[in-house]
Amino acid sequence: MKFLIWALLAYLVYRMFAGKTAQKITKQEPAAAETFQDPVCGVYIAEADAVVGRMEGERYHFCSMDCLKKFEEMQQRQ
Repeated sequence: MKFLIWALLAYLVYRMFAGKTAQKITKQEPAAAETFQDPVCGVYIAEADAVVGRMEGERYHFCSMDCLKKFEEMQQRQ
């Protein structure tokens, strides 16, 4: 009787882990969007979600308007 319980328990553990592995293999990730690093806080942000600012002809991508304002203030101090 103990053998049957252990066998059933081992089968359930196997199915639990085998199912997760199969899901990871078949799960398709969406195409990676181009990301940019915010020069102020260092967060990586997708181009579609970024706040874009220009300084001396160069484009900079920010995670928020606050970071854009901080960047502009830092540039004015220099």
